[in-house]
Amino acid sequence: MEYILHYYPAAMIALLLIGFLGCRKSPRFKKPLIIMCLITNGVYIVWRFGFTLPSSGPADTAMGVILVATECIGFFQLLIFYTLVWKEKKRNPELLDDQDQWPSVDILIATYNEERHVLKKSVAGCLNLDYPKELVNIYLCDDGKRSDIKKLAEAFGVHYLMRENNEHAKAGNLNHAMSCSSGELIVTMDADMVPLPSFLRKTVGYFKKKKVAFVQTPQAFYNEDPYQYNLFSGANIPNEQDFFMRRLQAGKDRFNAVMYVGSNTVFRRTALEEIGGFATGVITEDMATGMLLQTKYQSVFVSEVLAVGLAPETWTDLLKQRDRWCRGNIQCGKKWNPLFLKGLTPMQRLLYFDGILFWFFGVFKMVYILAPLLFLLFGIHSLKTNLWSITSFWLPAFLGSYLSFKAVSDRQRSMSWSHIYDTSMAPHMAMSALSEFIFKKRFDFKVTPKGVNTDRRKFKYMTAYPCAILLGMTIAALGKTLYDYLILHTFDINVTSYNLFWVLYNMAGLILALLVAFDRPRFRSSERFSINNTASFSTSSSDQKHQCELKDVSDTGARIRLPYTNDAEVYYQVDSLVLDKVGKVPVQVIWTTKDGEDIEIGLRFEEMERELYIKLIGYMFNEENAKKADREKRADTLSTAVRFLMKTEKSPDAFKRKYVREAFQGMGTLLFPAASDQNSHQIVIKDISLSGCQIETDVPLDINGNVLISIDEKHPDQRLALVCWTKKKRKRYTAGLKFLDEHSGGASA
Repeated sequence: MEYILHYYPAAMIALLLIGFLGCRKSPRFKKPLIIMCLITNGVYIVWRFGFTLPSSGPADTAMGVILVATECIGFFQLLIFYTLVWKEKKRNPELLDDQDQWPSVDILIATYNEERHVLKKSVAGCLNLDYPKELVNIYLCDDGKRSDIKKLAEAFGVHYLMRENNEHAKAGNLNHAMSCSSGELIVTMDADMVPLPSFLRKTVGYFKKKKVAFVQTPQAFYNEDPYQYNLFSGANIPNEQDFFMRRLQAGKDRFNAVMYVGSNTVFRRTALEEIGGFATGVITEDMATGMLLQTKYQSVFVSEVLAVGLAPETWTDLLKQRDRWCRGNIQCGKKWNPLFLKGLTPMQRLLYFDGILFWFFGVFKMVYILAPLLFLLFGIHSLKTNLWSITSFWLPAFLGSYLSFKAVSDRQRSMSWSHIYDTSMAPHMAMSALSEFIFKKRFDFKVTPKGVNTDRRKFKYMTAYPCAILLGMTIAALGKTLYDYLILHTFDINVTSYNLFWVLYNMAGLILALLVAFDRPRFRSSERFSINNTASFSTSSSDQKHQCELKDVSDTGARIRLPYTNDAEVYYQVDSLVLDKVGKVPVQVIWTTKDGEDIEIGLRFEEMERELYIKLIGYMFNEENAKKADREKRADTLSTAVRFLMKTEKSPDAFKRKYVREAFQGMGTLLFPAASDQNSHQIVIKDISLSGCQIETDVPLDINGNVLISIDEKHPDQRLALVCWTKKKRKRYTAGLKFLDEHSGGASA
């Protein structure tokens, strides 16, 4: 044993570093690195079983068994993970041949309470599909029985379906739609998903093989999830679901175990009919339906993003979604245990079992968080060892896991962010998993009221308090350790050091977990795509076209930029925006702002005809615009926390476009409360809304101070305003004011 302790860690660490450095030169080093990772982790597990189980008391023994069992499960999941990423299945595209043989397609959009403008984009996206129109039928399957959704279907010329009751929820809705349609293929789309024009052309060809039951494409998102948005990290980390939706699904494709994820999927109708339609009796019908089909048929995964939708926008919504997925997967496992389901291969059984086991990650993470805390606070040992032994066996295993994961993930995911994701959701997911598995009922956690305040951030304290309690315990444990070291002199480096390491490691995850619970307000009703294309606009006074740069666009408005000229009136008369392959879109100018030598103009789209709207959605939702950053960069814990602190607004920003700004450039007068000739100054009004304005002046203003202004010609009467922010450039000051008098309507800007 002593011989091993001297040479094993140094040899393995050296080999791991060589393998990792080799991966940077050639992908051939990845597989040897994975093998070394599994060896070091296997040795660690053997050592844990044979030499480290505590037996000094019932509490120590119980905690020791729980921790080592959790680590064994982790090793099993590690084996499955590296089996999936060992080799990716490379599929050649299956193109459609003779158009006379193309199958008919029914597109089912299941909806219950989604807003009309969300569904409108989805329907328009389906109407843009590059596939013979006579072969496609679109069905709005409305379990909400809403008259406005029926009118939407009629306006776009698609089928509207509703049923007598809402039995079996989404699965029942889809089965009802199956009974009302007859297409050879069936596409399921979530209400917020918008297919790209090539969706059918790049998926239908795989059904030339008779054994293919369904083709799954990734779920991708065109908005930022709460981790990206609340932590100001949209440009630094991919969407939290991307790694599974793209990388792990591609690995499952090798074993005919692709998971049906509820949307962006094409089915063969006859295969669905053979298993009785979409699975019912569980709240995640998708996982069960895919698994049942794979007992008889094959599945295909197309790794290209062919549809995009909306990720949960608030931290509370994300937790609700994961609670539903967690409980639904456990329900599926209890109703159709994959280990005994007839027709599955051994590898399919393991992969589906691992998929269900994954949803206990909250329980496993809580064990890892609580084990070192229980030792530091109460002296409960979870393992019996010394510092040199645990370093010799744990360090190579940890380093092997870290380096191999870094090598195979290709910056799509890091261990640090996996730790943050798991930690932030662990308390709630642990309760969801245990309540569903043991108690067979849901224990609801309280959430803050729906709706985001448009003026300030909102801390979701009712969902964050479990992590706050754990962070408090962590601080108490650190304080007690310091007291033991400085006052009692009972600090034992052999057993305290490694517990201290894990407490600090978990502490970083807990801090980020609390930060993500600060929901930022989302001011736009519709997500925008950054475009940076050339466009043109025309005005009410002339048919002449003016060239401009289109900065971003949504289905409700756009932002354009062009050089500023002295002929300012032209900017306020814009009445149409001309886009390639779309045409002339009617617009209204909402705001203007001067930026250096250029001017930016905010436009709101007016009501447009059906065909024009469909073309606009096609312009926005294409392969190029759907691409989002899918690699991590500058995303470590420290930089994320600093980014959060630097960018979080310390006071409400009065100019977040809650109210429409008038396009206005003019002069005004700044008056201080004791008005006199000595304290009035000429100012430039840069833009204005019902509730505030932006001014440029040559005198400094105090933030949170009150001023009086008059706006020459536009509003000659005096207005009382609050100074919300100031910015100095050379000897001029730009300031944001919020009106406080009766003209503001009592609202903030």
